[in-house]
Amino acid sequence: MGRTVPSFRIAEAQEAAEWRSFKKALPKEDKAAFDEMLSSARLYVSASSAAVRTSRFEGMVMAIIFHHYKILTRTAAAVRREAAP
Repeated sequence: MGRTVPSFRIAEAQEAAEWRSFKKALPKEDKAAFDEMLSSARLYVSASSAAVRTSRFEGMVMAIIFHHYKILTRTAAAVRREAAP
């Protein structure tokens, strides 16, 4: 019996491909940042798959937000450590 739902990795690649026109419209200097942002979603593909949302985009966005949240909190902690007497 075949799969009826593609794996999240495949679905994520399809979603990223659908955003190509958005990327093309970005200024040249922003295209690499956009690619990096989409790549960060791949770090949490297992969690996104486990969430079983109706939209693959939801899982990708939550993964991207979570990744950026982690970076932000680590950076804030480092700044606090540097600022402490």
